[in-house]
Amino acid sequence: MKMLKRATGRWAAILAASALATGVAASAHAESIKMMGWVGLFDFQKAGWERIVSDFEAQNPGVTIEYIGTPFEDTLNQATVAILGNNAPDVIQIASSWVPQLAGMGALEPLSDHLPADEIAQFPKASLDAATIDSKVLALDWLPGPISMGYNRTLMKKAGLDPDSPPKTWDEFTNAVDKICALGGDGDAKIYGVSLRTARNPNSAHWALPIIWANGGSVVDESGKVSFNNDGVRKAFDWYRDVIRRGCSQEAFDIQGSRNVFAQGRAGFIFEGPWLRGLVEKLSGGKLSVAPEGDVWIAPVPAAADGKVKQIENSNMLVMTKQAKNKKLAAKFISFVLGNKDTVEYFYETSQQLTTGRLDILKQGKMGADPYIQAFVDTLPVSDPLPINNPQVNAILDAVTPALQSIIQGGDANDELSNADREIDRTLGQ
Repeated sequence: MKMLKRATGRWAAILAASALATGVAASAHAESIKMMGWVGLFDFQKAGWERIVSDFEAQNPGVTIEYIGTPFEDTLNQATVAILGNNAPDVIQIASSWVPQLAGMGALEPLSDHLPADEIAQFPKASLDAATIDSKVLALDWLPGPISMGYNRTLMKKAGLDPDSPPKTWDEFTNAVDKICALGGDGDAKIYGVSLRTARNPNSAHWALPIIWANGGSVVDESGKVSFNNDGVRKAFDWYRDVIRRGCSQEAFDIQGSRNVFAQGRAGFIFEGPWLRGLVEKLSGGKLSVAPEGDVWIAPVPAAADGKVKQIENSNMLVMTKQAKNKKLAAKFISFVLGNKDTVEYFYETSQQLTTGRLDILKQGKMGADPYIQAFVDTLPVSDPLPINNPQVNAILDAVTPALQSIIQGGDANDELSNADREIDRTLGQ
């Protein structure tokens, strides 16, 4: 009996030692991916993000996603500090306009060196072109944000316009703006033809780019020089001035102001991204519906005189840093986030956004069956996420916004845009 107890004790000790060794081995093989971004900070995106993390960890035992939540406005600065301190996260959620700056620091690992070519080929060419430097793809679209034209079908009907045939050219658009503006309204109930962003903010200049293109302008010449002083830009900014003088848009609308007026049913048109549906439903208190036969619907930005449509894309992208500890694992995570159909679709269901840049996934399943989502997907080939490919893009846009405001208030377009170009030249050393 005593011998049996001693034997049992020895086996228990052996099993305990084995379990300890197994635990040590598992800990030795445990890995983590550090991901920085703001996706987990928004309530409407939180459930989708948490599902991505839990499913990836479940499918990759021993791997942990360490999420570093940073507000959008702080992310670029915090990422830069981490990179310079040699403590960069493995993966970062970025705005598309940050690609040149991070690439200029030598901070980005080419995704095309780690992901299959046929997988990368599923993303829109415009998006890939914007994120490609020296033939290497440095970023991929995660949450695409093509900026299209939202329009109020109810106001179009009241103005004698066909809501099933929204404006397709700039002349048609201007005519529709004027007709809706003529509906009038008093005081706080005034009806505007279009809700433009005109506050002194670089975002106003960014949102002006499709209007510049639709008026035949450009902001980067054939030699690659950034310049706003050309006929098309003057025509576009004069158009802003004339529309505002006619009382058809506010003189200094900021982002929230423009959205509020449109969501209240008091503006005929707005230029916005896929988040417009949620904004309208929330800000109108459910009074306005977003549907092909509802109060609000979506169409491409009106074409220029040559018939070409060109939009901006205000997208979120994913990048891998050169300091990533395990690049193979980081690439696997990025591929999962963008290409795992179950989690991509769940993210869409819980956020009502475009939740991958992959066209093959966007065009199938529940997103493929959602006409609202498809209205934006259809514009991705003509939506440019990086129309000014320069690390100083925010400084460039900041130099243009005062010119826009001055022209709206009656300043000479040629003089103001000449001043803007001089400031841009000084900033860039052109």
